Amino acid sequence: MLKLAFASRAQRSERFRKFLRLWLWKSLALLCGAAIAGGALLFPQGANAVTSTVKTFPLPAAPFDVKVGGGKIWFTLPDANKIGSLEILASGPIEQYLYTFYSPPTPNSEPYRLAVDSDNVWFTQRRGNRIGRLSIADGVITEYEIPTPASQPSGIDVAPDGRVWFVESKTDKVAFLTPSSGVIQEIDVGYANAGLDRIDATSTSVIWMTAPGVEMLLGYRPAFNDIVPISIVDHRPGAGAGAVRGLAATSSGVPWISTKELPKLAVYMYGTLATWIWQSYPLESADLVDILLVVESSQTFLWALDGANREVVQIDSSNMQLIHRVGVGASNSVLTSLALEPVNKIVWVADASASALHAIAPPYALKTYLPVVAR
Repeated sequence: MLKLAFASRAQRSERFRKFLRLWLWKSLALLCGAAIAGGALLFPQGANAVTSTVKTFPLPAAPFDVKVGGGKIWFTLPDANKIGSLEILASGPIEQYLYTFYSPPTPNSEPYRLAVDSDNVWFTQRRGNRIGRLSIADGVITEYEIPTPASQPSGIDVAPDGRVWFVESKTDKVAFLTPSSGVIQEIDVGYANAGLDRIDATSTSVIWMTAPGVEMLLGYRPAFNDIVPISIVDHRPGAGAGAVRGLAATSSGVPWISTKELPKLAVYMYGTLATWIWQSYPLESADLVDILLVVESSQTFLWALDGANREVVQIDSSNMQLIHRVGVGASNSVLTSLALEPVNKIVWVADASASALHAIAPPYALKTYLPVVAR
């Protein structure tokens, strides 16, 4: 005789609750595992590289920052107290290009970092305690004195609403300049010796800034007039803190950073389940001095500059897969910043020790160290 055993309603209910609990825990584990554990960016072995043209454009002094805008390449020459531009007039077998240099009214002002909008080049004057505005149309420079003396302004960025944001590295303040009035408003971030360095105002909802002096990423929310402090600590076993270097944010306000010690790339999932997602860098000697986020056809790419190994890498941010890896500069190069020219996809790198700009044109190599000097 075949006997069929049927579970009672209470038994079926208890089994369902156990199944639901197990499913929830597994789902949470997967989510947290992805968010907290992160992963590692992998370089492929023995990549078949195509030859990438790396051209070097000599400069009269050491550049520090580089940006692209208004059809030109803009750069700072801190020791020469100049802003420079490079315009490619013709390319091909015979290349023509034009340098133009601009001197701020304040002597020895040390032009430091740049931000470019449709009409102006904005720059911090670290020693001059000023913000400079260079008109792209006529080259006229206007200076705005910062209210707090000896503030040593560093990073600068232009928000979508036109405000010019910058950080003061010596006075622990973030500030913005309203171009229509020329008025500067300062906000104390609330952390002493923060050493504020980079700033990103891509999203007006939160202005991100790096504070390497206290190993933090700070976010200023204009709507609430408050500071959101975020510790830059990788909680994976043996990971620890990392010296923050580069900063870039998406249009929705999601920040990415790069680090030096135990080199990594990380994105902070800002929101209800706020947490870092860490990606370890394959080369332990790396120093990821600068990063960029570039959106192409609804796909976001992360560009990173490794100053220690003199490399530029392009990464698909959706899956952290390496796309390109290009060597640039010489063995003694001190690479300080990078920018991407969006039309021709040329990557520009500032080299302080060589007093030059390097231009990497597609198709990019996966690995090459053969610069071609443009004359």
